Amino acid sequence: MTRILAVDDQPANLRLLREVLTPAGFEVVEARSGAEALVVAKESAPSLILLDMHLPDMHGLEVLRRLRDSTWGAGLRVVAMSALASAEDEKLWVQAGCVGTIEKPIAIKTFVQDISRWISGSGAAPAAKREREAPRRDKLGDALVEYGLITPDQLARALAAQANTSQRLAQVLVEQGAASEDDLAWALSHKLGYPYVFLRPDIVDEETIRLLPETFLRKHSVLPILRFGHELTLVMADPTDQRTVDEVVSRTGLHVKRALAPISKIEALLDDLGARDGGTGQRSATTEVQSLQFHLVQALEQGVSEIHFEPAIDGQARVRYRLEGVLVDRPGQPADLHTALLHHLRDLTGMSDAPLGTAAAPVTVGNIALYLMATFLPTIAGPMATITFYPSRSDVPDLAPLGVVEDRIGPLRQALRAARGVVLVGCGDRWLRSTLLHALVPAIPGGKIWTLETLPVYQRPTLNQTILRSPAEVAAHLDEALRAGADLIVVDDVSRAEALRAAHDAGRTRLVLAGHPQDDAVDLFGQALDVAGSALTASALRGILTAQPIRLLCPLCKQAPVGVSGSPTGRTHFAPHGCEACGFTGYRGQRVLTEVWTLDPDVRLLLRSGQGAAAHERVAAAVGSQKRGQGQALAEDGLISLDELAKVGE
Repeated sequence: MTRILAVDDQPANLRLLREVLTPAGFEVVEARSGAEALVVAKESAPSLILLDMHLPDMHGLEVLRRLRDSTWGAGLRVVAMSALASAEDEKLWVQAGCVGTIEKPIAIKTFVQDISRWISGSGAAPAAKREREAPRRDKLGDALVEYGLITPDQLARALAAQANTSQRLAQVLVEQGAASEDDLAWALSHKLGYPYVFLRPDIVDEETIRLLPETFLRKHSVLPILRFGHELTLVMADPTDQRTVDEVVSRTGLHVKRALAPISKIEALLDDLGARDGGTGQRSATTEVQSLQFHLVQALEQGVSEIHFEPAIDGQARVRYRLEGVLVDRPGQPADLHTALLHHLRDLTGMSDAPLGTAAAPVTVGNIALYLMATFLPTIAGPMATITFYPSRSDVPDLAPLGVVEDRIGPLRQALRAARGVVLVGCGDRWLRSTLLHALVPAIPGGKIWTLETLPVYQRPTLNQTILRSPAEVAAHLDEALRAGADLIVVDDVSRAEALRAAHDAGRTRLVLAGHPQDDAVDLFGQALDVAGSALTASALRGILTAQPIRLLCPLCKQAPVGVSGSPTGRTHFAPHGCEACGFTGYRGQRVLTEVWTLDPDVRLLLRSGQGAAAHERVAAAVGSQKRGQGQALAEDGLISLDELAKVGE
């Protein structure tokens, strides 16, 4: 079977290619970034590569160059794909080594025949060539109409006005009030795959900006923000402007990576930097420091939970963000910058040179204080790092937005009014576990509350808080908190057996609120029973709360799947789709499913009589299908997908 590699960062485009080519007898393999394309091409040796020229991590020409420079990819056939391309662009791609070009959206009727001709070496069908040589409409305008951002009449008026000026279509549309800058940026970013950059002064390398005259930057609405080696990241209001890119390359001698931001944001940042400069010539931060700051700013603006810095492939390291639980590619970076950035992370967090481990440090991004955790891992391709970060909070968390109602956790609050005992809070998500613990801390007038935290997200002046470097320190600190006379001890991680046992020992004389990564109440009870034994569990354990986050469908783009019937109640179930508002993940926000159990006299009697197995069965019967029921209710209301519901209680 003939194998075709389809490279595109938009899932809908890949799905269309697969649906057209697979019935025609082709095997379709996929990649969503330039870095992934190079790996898949090397492993699969495809007969043809359909390469989107505007990928999130590198331009298609850079992918093509690396293929041609490699010993294994020099002979691979590549066809360039693009939604917005001029005749000059297509000529450039063919000169660079592409065997042909495809305009998106594809012409389905002739697409399979064209593919067969490209594979055989005879090129596309003459009809397709004539179609591409026909007069072109403005592709940006067509994209805006396609997405419903402007009407055909508004496009026609703007094109007529543009004919009498030297302005770009985007400028005319904004001036006429037909579209906003955000609309234009969204259409360009989605259609072309160029990354949208949230511009702030703290992500810009001022020395890099000075590579080009301010008059040039303002005239062309561009901003060079980061330079490393021979690579320059250039933010552009119009990333399709190849002439400006060529001029930047000519002036700087650097390879340009394009990114996107609205004109007003570029001009505002130029104004701000000009006002602050004052001719001082102050040196910027090192490139790796600036790069980390850049990624943290973008992550905070987009609601990202993790950043993954992965080893280099053919000299280009991969960067991915976890957005709404989905890993999405972002522009990659040179291998040398990847190495320097990981060294900076080690220095920042105080991590030793050990190849494996996790370390943390407080950082500031703008005026936002964060607690950053970096996990380092060796791979056969080189070291990698994953960072998670949590904004610091000083308030008592509100659980209502997460769907945790007071009626559900009321029994636990009652258990926390006792003078002694242990309440366990199980959740695999560290931030959510900390949030639940702080929301449950009871008021103890005149008492002393001591917290032992491996993730100090909440900083509250009414508590005595101790930061621990790892869960290995919990057991010893629990003993010290007892000696210090704490009335309530809150500890966020008793995952180690000695810590779980120490929490139960402390619970015989003090009140202990303890977090654990196990998110199933039955399993958490079983672990407590195994570690503490029946007698100590009966004496100390008061209750268990477990929580599991579940992703909500984006309300703006969720769809009813074709061929999927509604629920028994007659309501329609929905599936994720993807839009600008949700970062094309299909999800936006989360709720929390919970299990609540409190110790009753019958279970205590079973434990004291040594009938641990029977007690375990009683706990299982008590929690039953609490999470499943909550998940089904969310699915019935159209808030989660059936796939998300299937994950409950896996």
